[in-house]
Amino acid sequence: MPRIALLLVLLGLASILLTVVLVMGEATLPGRVPPFATALLAGLGGLSLVGGLGLIEPRGRRLPG
Repeated sequence: MPRIALLLVLLGLASILLTVVLVMGEATLPGRVPPFATALLAGLGGLSLVGGLGLIEPRGRRLPG
C-alpha cells in the first residue's frame, strides 16, 4: 500500500513540475501544446498528489476510554 501511495505522490510532483516547465518554457504558445492539456496535466497532478498523501496519512482511530 505505501508503494502505491508514494508512486502517486511522485507522479503528482512530476506532473506539476512538468506543467511549470511547459508554462515557463513557452511551450503553450499557439501551435505547440494546447492550454487545455497543460491545465489537465496540472489538475491530474494535483489529484494524484492529494490522493497519494491521503493514502500515506494514517487514519485516526479513537482509543476506548
